[in-house]
Amino acid sequence: MTKLLSRIRFDNDDGVSPERKKKGALMALASALVAGLGYVLQKSFVRGFCYMAVEIAFILLFVFWGGEAIDGFATLGIVPMQDHSLIMMVYGILALIILGAFVCFWVANIVGTYRYHIRITDERYEPKTGREAFSEWLHDKTALLFLSPGLIAVAAGILLPLVFSICIAFTDYDASHQPPAHVLNWVGMQNFKDLLVLGQYSKTFFGILGWTLIWTVCSSVCPYALGILLAVLLNNPKLRGRKIYKLIYILPWAIPAYISLLVLQSMFDTGYGLINQILGLFGISNVPWLTQKWSARFALILVSVWTGFSFPMMLSENIIKNIDKEIIEAARLDGASSSRIFFSITLPLLMFSISPIFIMNLAGAFNNFNTIYLITGGGPLNINYQGAGDTDILITWLFKMTITNNKYNYGAALSLILFILIAIFSIFNLRKTRAFKEDTLS
Repeated sequence: MTKLLSRIRFDNDDGVSPERKKKGALMALASALVAGLGYVLQKSFVRGFCYMAVEIAFILLFVFWGGEAIDGFATLGIVPMQDHSLIMMVYGILALIILGAFVCFWVANIVGTYRYHIRITDERYEPKTGREAFSEWLHDKTALLFLSPGLIAVAAGILLPLVFSICIAFTDYDASHQPPAHVLNWVGMQNFKDLLVLGQYSKTFFGILGWTLIWTVCSSVCPYALGILLAVLLNNPKLRGRKIYKLIYILPWAIPAYISLLVLQSMFDTGYGLINQILGLFGISNVPWLTQKWSARFALILVSVWTGFSFPMMLSENIIKNIDKEIIEAARLDGASSSRIFFSITLPLLMFSISPIFIMNLAGAFNNFNTIYLITGGGPLNINYQGAGDTDILITWLFKMTITNNKYNYGAALSLILFILIAIFSIFNLRKTRAFKEDTLS
């Protein structure tokens, strides 16, 4: 192991003699056996004893609690009404997080010991008193000290629930298996197999996935297209009363979305809705906006356009204002038409700036729960689907599966699938976005 440690190349060991590297590796090996021992051997007693104290606290924690918690996580209990599987799972996840944090601490202890030896054996090194060394350490680790509370909060408030949700996806937790009356079991990939392969569920999943993709594209592209069009019109120098138009078009964004959606839901009502009353003036009979599949989907897209065009309009309008007028004038002198200027200059510059926001909007539209739930509730009901309707998207189906049908295992599995799909899409597209690259428009 000393040979392995002596061959590890760190960013501060250039020009270090083999003897110093070997001695540093021995000190690192000592800290690998007992945390902080390498520091103590190098007479850095305060730092070494602090590392030892952390290791002792960790060992005691796992002797009296952590080992049992991890064992409970592996079994999820044995005796019903005595072993609560969910609590045992939470304790096990917490113990594993602490174990992972200690492993990082242990590795940092080994690397730090090696680097400390290389530093103090440098001919240019000037020995420091304990207070000076502590002040230097405090100065170097200030950022870490301020970040630590946030890291702990993230681990407790985000990482723990996230891992818990992922673990539920691999159990049989549903209406028939409710702790503590029943002990949960690990079922591996069975829940994912049921969702993706099992007849009724797979038909529902892929049917809803297709509509979710259509909804995501339409509810993102259409508002942005309308917003960009309005921004171009608002920047027309011949337009009068520009401020009044901007105020009117900002109103849909200024009004709380919850209120707007409830009002629009009543406007699309088949019997007394305002839209059907207006259409009746032109001899068009009542349109079943929210009770038939395609009319309900079309209504949802219209609602998404109304509630979503204001923000891209304001964003695009300000970007267009800042486009260098000399570029536009040069294009006009070269004989370019207004449409050619828009598609060759204005639109590329716009997309360069708003592409990251648009991509994140696509990811948000994929999980746009509020619009679907408040306008149609996922209906109309589809008898060929497993607990879902024709306008349900994956996130609303997940909600129904979890809250209404108490199939927590399938809901957790579906949420993990959603996370993977959105993460892959967002990462791939953001990496391809030119706004994230250090280049210029050609």
